[in-house]
Amino acid sequence: MDFETVNLLNVRLNAFSGNLLPLRPGDSRFPITWKIYSALTWLIEIIQIIVLIPGLILVPREKALKDGTVLCVTTIEMFFMAARIYSRRQLVNQVIQKLNDILRFSDETMKNIVTTTLKPMENPLKFYWLSGWLGVFVWNCVTFLLIFKQISFFYEDYRIPAVFSKQPFSLNVFLLGSIFILFGNMYVFIKKVGIDVYMIHLVLLITAQYRYIAIKLAVIFRDGNLLSKFDESHQKYCSEIDQWVKKEMIALCRHHRDVVHLSSMLKKLLSLNFSMIYVNNVLRFCFIGIMLSTVSSTTIPEALSIIMYACGSIVQFYLLCSCVQQLLDASRQMTNKAFHEKWYQFGPSVKRIFMLMILGNNLECKLSTCDKFNLSLPSFMAVRVFFIFSQVKVLFKNYLF
Repeated sequence: MDFETVNLLNVRLNAFSGNLLPLRPGDSRFPITWKIYSALTWLIEIIQIIVLIPGLILVPREKALKDGTVLCVTTIEMFFMAARIYSRRQLVNQVIQKLNDILRFSDETMKNIVTTTLKPMENPLKFYWLSGWLGVFVWNCVTFLLIFKQISFFYEDYRIPAVFSKQPFSLNVFLLGSIFILFGNMYVFIKKVGIDVYMIHLVLLITAQYRYIAIKLAVIFRDGNLLSKFDESHQKYCSEIDQWVKKEMIALCRHHRDVVHLSSMLKKLLSLNFSMIYVNNVLRFCFIGIMLSTVSSTTIPEALSIIMYACGSIVQFYLLCSCVQQLLDASRQMTNKAFHEKWYQFGPSVKRIFMLMILGNNLECKLSTCDKFNLSLPSFMAVRVFFIFSQVKVLFKNYLF
């Protein structure tokens, strides 16, 4: 068991998206074919930005606002997060190395906890990327229907505002431009999904370590209590049990120290990314709201594609908030299970260590540097309420006016 092998979805999306983020410590030896593929995907994204910027300026404001803003926000977020991880490659390698050192010598308890922590996220993540990808694909394909209606084309006829040549332009230019935009938009989304899954994978693996400490601590006390019931009259035997419990707890404290260090490294790596995700999701939901307000005046395929993308975006934000919340809860509740296992029956040294571990719960693992932009389930609820309120407001205005 290691960082790479415990999550095949992360490995596949990392390759398919062309992100090629590190999966092993010092991992820069991807096959040359994957490196060429990755370079082509990034080249497509750079060219799309180049044609998008003048397009946003030259097309009508309504077209730019409705069809260009969501792409702009998503592209900025994707490039920022990727650049952040690439620029901290040494830190990423250190995190992966420490996780591998822990996972390769894991016992059955840890293996089960890692599996049960990662497994519930698998299907929601698949829904997120499949629904979002299908929504992006259908939304972009709708524009190809124009080839049956028009002979000459303009900038606003593209799915997103883009400038490939002077307008008006021919059918061939429109087809080539639309195909390029189709691939560009799909790769923007897939790259973003790949980065999201990668970050969620990192967070959940550290969450699993906190849960392992909680369960292992409870098991130590439980086993100690069972052993002490064999002969409570022999003080020497009880002393030996205390020594065994103390030894196991000291080993667990060392493990906790390593996990706290891992958490601080993860915060350095992902804190800005999660703050960026929070701000961008507020903006994205506003712009998705604008798109949803036009659903009644669009075709059925386009309306369905917008709804699918909106559902995928909501699931994505929920999953990110949920995994960060799980990490925070696991770091806060590390001693909760053990507290009910009669720890007070052991000697003073065991009690002292346990009390120090209870104080260690105050070292809660917050990944955001700013509480206002902290990903958590309350944050998700706040953004969702804002999104619903904005939709009701738009519908109310449309109904009245």
